[in-house]
Amino acid sequence: MSVTTYPEVALGTFLRQEADTVAIDPDATYTTAGIYSYGRGLFKRPPITGSETNYPKYNRIRKGQFIYSKLFGWEGALATVPEEFDGLYVSHEFPTFHIDNTIADPGYVAHLATWPGLHDKLRDQGTGMGSRRQRVNVDRLISATVPLPNLDEQRRIADRLDAATAKLGELAKLRSRAEALRVAIRESVFHEEQGNAPTRLGNVLSLERILVTLEPDTQYSQIGIRSFGKGIFHRPPVPGSELSKLKYFEIHPDRLVVSNIMAWEGAIAISGINESGFIGSHRFLTYRPSDAVDIRYLNYFFQTRAGRDLIRSTSTGTVLRNQTLSMKDFESLSVALPSKRRQEEIARMLDRLEDTQNRSDQQADLGVTLTKSLLNAAFSGRL
Repeated sequence: MSVTTYPEVALGTFLRQEADTVAIDPDATYTTAGIYSYGRGLFKRPPITGSETNYPKYNRIRKGQFIYSKLFGWEGALATVPEEFDGLYVSHEFPTFHIDNTIADPGYVAHLATWPGLHDKLRDQGTGMGSRRQRVNVDRLISATVPLPNLDEQRRIADRLDAATAKLGELAKLRSRAEALRVAIRESVFHEEQGNAPTRLGNVLSLERILVTLEPDTQYSQIGIRSFGKGIFHRPPVPGSELSKLKYFEIHPDRLVVSNIMAWEGAIAISGINESGFIGSHRFLTYRPSDAVDIRYLNYFFQTRAGRDLIRSTSTGTVLRNQTLSMKDFESLSVALPSKRRQEEIARMLDRLEDTQNRSDQQADLGVTLTKSLLNAAFSGRL
């Protein structure tokens, strides 16, 4: 494949800062926008009244403008404004620019905003200590250079990228529908089982607490649990001297592991062979199942709306995130349990659905990688 080298120009060659400044009316209602990182575009925030913001004025954005976040520009919080965001508002932390379409095709610029190569340049140019405190000021942005061929070539590249991203977008919609169907099936299955006799969890689960005596020079790897049934993740190993003063316990395979601060949000999982040798703080309640229960069934149940509501029912406060699920409260919960054989049938069926979703997630990751490859090829003259 032939490779064409495109000339590099500063963004300021075709971007001109402009702002439609609006004084805040305390009695007016404003719908504001934010920008996702990594070139994922704009999102709408819930409407607020002028009295609910500390900003004295907003900037009204317009279709076709280039916009970025000073705070997260280094992380790819760049976009062009689509039609559905025309007339929304942003703060001064989101500068807006007119695109000179005699120099740069707006479609081409829209894809530039998603390009990791530009994000990397802004990351290198960010100011502040530590990546999360970097700020990309306007001068830094407009001095960043990007490849800019002639307008005909820009339009050709934009058309090619539009076609490719449209196909990837359709695949993403199919994955989303499949995920919604999987969730609906799970909800339906457990709804049908609610007629079974309630069983107290403490009667079928036994708390397992094997205390770890920390050695300052020994490396320890901790687990964490993602919310919404996303499973266990592993933290990087650290020496015992760097761990907090919390108590830590051994994690063994085939245990139901419950985060006592985020269980209400689905932070419950099953440990596997990959967790052998790991530890968890006292924040994680680890349970060994009796012969009467399949912990896969329980884990899937706690990812349903009814399961999360059951966990929430133990909270006596007004702010769930400030509530801690006690061992006593968890073990006192009652769950409708069918026969062990029926539990296993349901768990196997949901396992198959989960495997299908995992393959879909892997395809989504591949789609992200493919998109990056397409963008890199496009802006280096190889598309």
